[in-house]
Amino acid sequence: MSRYIQQIVEYFFHHDVKGDIVTRVQQRILLGGHDAEDAFRKMWAECDEVVVDDAKTEKAFAKLSSALQNDTCDGGHLHWLKIAAIWLTPVIMLSASAYFYISATQKEKLYSKVEFIHRFTAYGERSRIVLPDSSVVWLNGGSSLTYPSTFSPEERNVCLVGEGFFEVKKNTKRPFTVDINKMKLKVVGTSFNVFSYPSNPQVTVTLQTGKLKIDMAGQKKSYMLQPNDQLLLDTKTGKTEMRHVNAVDYSIWRVPTLYFEETKLVYVLQQIERAYNVKIHIQNSRYNNQTIRAHFNTNEKIEDIMCVIKMLIPQLNYEIDGNEIFIK
Repeated sequence: MSRYIQQIVEYFFHHDVKGDIVTRVQQRILLGGHDAEDAFRKMWAECDEVVVDDAKTEKAFAKLSSALQNDTCDGGHLHWLKIAAIWLTPVIMLSASAYFYISATQKEKLYSKVEFIHRFTAYGERSRIVLPDSSVVWLNGGSSLTYPSTFSPEERNVCLVGEGFFEVKKNTKRPFTVDINKMKLKVVGTSFNVFSYPSNPQVTVTLQTGKLKIDMAGQKKSYMLQPNDQLLLDTKTGKTEMRHVNAVDYSIWRVPTLYFEETKLVYVLQQIERAYNVKIHIQNSRYNNQTIRAHFNTNEKIEDIMCVIKMLIPQLNYEIDGNEIFIK
């Protein structure tokens, strides 16, 4: 299941939004195919048991049909029906209408003016994003950040896919949380780097300043990081490792630069792909466990970087063909 589609479903399931945003999200969800359906099934499975008799269910459907046929209905009274209509479209066969009816009416007053923002940074680029609370996020190439236009009074929550460096404004009354692959990071005011690309099973969180609490999916144990602590998670095995590092080295990519400390070659090449917007084909599995230690400035030519890698791994051969590199 696409994590992006899942994030959209989970966010809009728990928040009310404006009509124009609903329309945009409806279009994105309808393009989600099986991912959208799987996301709704997951939400349904996680819901507490709801008791609704057949009469109430039929009544809910009747109201929904009426609202869909008459778009001139008073928005104040039928605002939730417009939202329900959007979400029932891809999952009407799941018979989830009753739950959406109850959930939407209960949450209608909580978040009425929130818009859903998704920012993506293309390969070969870096971007700086200022959040609604004035916190700053730097996004590396091939990364995306999802966040609301206005944070709730209780917390500030964002979702990251890829790599980002966070400079969080301190607010003890509203903790700042970051959802990434199999982790939830919770801070008050701090700076840290997160590396979590879908193509890489290793998730890395490096704390530069402040304190950071990390909760793992499926684990009761929490991890507390101090400055220069780094937590690594292998998402395939579930194995975690805590290390003490020089945290600045892991956010130096904002300069921009590429920093590798005993990093597997396959992951090095993935970062080079993102930094230079090239496609690298590894045609020899003998390099799967090869590691290198190197530091590159991204204003260097790709030819020069590949030449250095060749010097570090003499047996490695490569060929550059336009925007593609073949490792032999």
